[in-house]
Amino acid sequence: MTINLNSKIAQDLINTKLQVLDEKISTLLKKWNVKVIEELIEGARSGKLEDAESDAIELQNLVAKREEIEKLNQSM
Repeated sequence: MTINLNSKIAQDLINTKLQVLDEKISTLLKKWNVKVIEELIEGARSGKLEDAESDAIELQNLVAKREEIEKLNQSM
């Protein structure tokens, strides 16, 4: 299946997705009152942030997805 997509529309979709991912990442960081992604991940890993494990996993998934979309964005 081939889909033809206007490059401006594709760019807008990519930017929108990046914005949504950034908002979700920011929401998780605010929830745990941390400013840096690594701080939440390490806090969950060490037990310093009790019950943060599922949020840390979600955060890692969001970051991975963001990196994947950034690569796509750069290839356009």
